[in-house]
Amino acid sequence: MFPNYLILTPDGVGSTYLQRALTVYLNCAGIEYWNTHELLNGLRLENGNLYKDQSLNYTQSTSKICQLLLESKCNLVSRIANYHINTRLKHKQEDYGKLYNTCNLKFNKILYCTRDPFEYALSWSIRWNTKVLNVYSIAERIDVHSEDTKQTIDINYFYKKLQDYVSYEYWVNDNFNISQSVKYNELHRNVDQVLQEITGLDYSTSNYLGVSLQDFSLFRYKASLYKQTQDRKHLQGMNNHKVAGYLKVKRIAHDLISKKQLVNTIPVKMNTLQDKQNRITNFDDAVDMYNTWATGTNDHPQLTQQIIKNRILEEDIIYAA
Repeated sequence: MFPNYLILTPDGVGSTYLQRALTVYLNCAGIEYWNTHELLNGLRLENGNLYKDQSLNYTQSTSKICQLLLESKCNLVSRIANYHINTRLKHKQEDYGKLYNTCNLKFNKILYCTRDPFEYALSWSIRWNTKVLNVYSIAERIDVHSEDTKQTIDINYFYKKLQDYVSYEYWVNDNFNISQSVKYNELHRNVDQVLQEITGLDYSTSNYLGVSLQDFSLFRYKASLYKQTQDRKHLQGMNNHKVAGYLKVKRIAHDLISKKQLVNTIPVKMNTLQDKQNRITNFDDAVDMYNTWATGTNDHPQLTQQIIKNRILEEDIIYAA
């Protein structure tokens, strides 16, 4: 009996990356899993297998979602984003207690995605401007987040997302039996290690495919930088062996998509903190707003320029090496 995985998120904390990588990893390890993505905006059950049907959107009741979960026979990787609950409640009042209880029953492992609130709110503010939640290809990243992009974020919206993050923290702790938290930075520092810790498996994609999932993610981010700048430093460490492994992972993901076990492929890293600092014209205003907000919380410390610099240097070890 393999565990079912439920990923909790306010979105913008790496949950889509985690879902897709976890599903690819488990299937590569020879264990068939189905990734439904979000539970609250459309599911379809066929031959015991539960998969995403986005055409249904919010038409299914929470009772129907519970029924589909309990009737499903496949191994699941799923997600609930609390903003979907807030959106649904604007259209129809429902009691979500039964859904939470069903999830606690159905999913053996419930993962709580966390991220520094400043970077969470910053990412969402960029999304608010671009109207793009995630990018899934090198070309799409270049189109949405080109090197010469400059943008001014809405500070009021930024503040709202800080408040939303606190609401998310309460929502998680009030309603779910958490198995473990997954920190955004750890996920991007070494996704393979995080997946091994989550699953308890010692399987490694690099041993069988010639490339780790971390390599796969880094390759696509750096390839987008190379295509924009033509600076060969972004291709450092890449060779024919790794390219072959990259193509294997890509084929595996697309095969899962064709079988409806995956909604879309593993997303590409959109922006590092250095990218955001370079592109956001009122970055310092966001820092000031965050620090004002943080003084009223017990869990989130204020930021200094040195802390920001240190975070950028830590990310550079991953993405700029």
